[in-house]
Amino acid sequence: MRYAVYLAPATDSRWWQAGCSWLGRDAALDVAVMQPVLAGISGERLELLTRTPARYGWHATLKAPFAPAAGISEAMLLQQLSRLARRFQPFSLALQPALLGDFLALRPLASSAMLDELASSCVVALDGLVDPQQVLRPRPGLSERQQQLQQRWGYPYVFEQYRCHFTLSDTLADASEAQQLLQAAAHHFADLPPLLVDRLALFVEPQPASPLRYLASCSFDGELQHVA
Repeated sequence: MRYAVYLAPATDSRWWQAGCSWLGRDAALDVAVMQPVLAGISGERLELLTRTPARYGWHATLKAPFAPAAGISEAMLLQQLSRLARRFQPFSLALQPALLGDFLALRPLASSAMLDELASSCVVALDGLVDPQQVLRPRPGLSERQQQLQQRWGYPYVFEQYRCHFTLSDTLADASEAQQLLQAAAHHFADLPPLLVDRLALFVEPQPASPLRYLASCSFDGELQHVA
């Protein structure tokens, strides 16, 4: 079993509904949902292009999936998460779709010191709960610095390498299709207000390679809400 700490909207928000619709899966209910009809992209193609991000659920990574250390229970994870959440105040992020390497994602329009602090704090504060013997999957194409971060923290994109993103697609090999999907995503998310960041979300992967579930959230006032 693995857990992850994510930036995820409240499940009754328009952001959650829009993201789940795009991916075709609600990770809180663990059910498939209808995807949008896109011009020039068939429903079958959209389902294929979103298959991997749908498994992980609608989120941006703060603390990448990890195996808990021996003796660390789910209740202990939630307790630590609640303590951590109380250190922060709500803030907003304006997001827009953009290509990130070879895939599509929603990215912040501007850098955010509060977001960077939140992400770094999650990595450091929760490190003691992680199994130090967990097996880390190989990640080709990393820089030397990213390899160092992967080995020490279990994820290469932390601290100065952090790149907040809500994944919208798998690898996009065709440039014209990538641009078409980018335009469709801009239309799909166009009417949403800036994203309110006011909670930490705990996701769980019950079995290897199984879909992750949105298990619980801790708002920045420390209130714990079980979702799944």
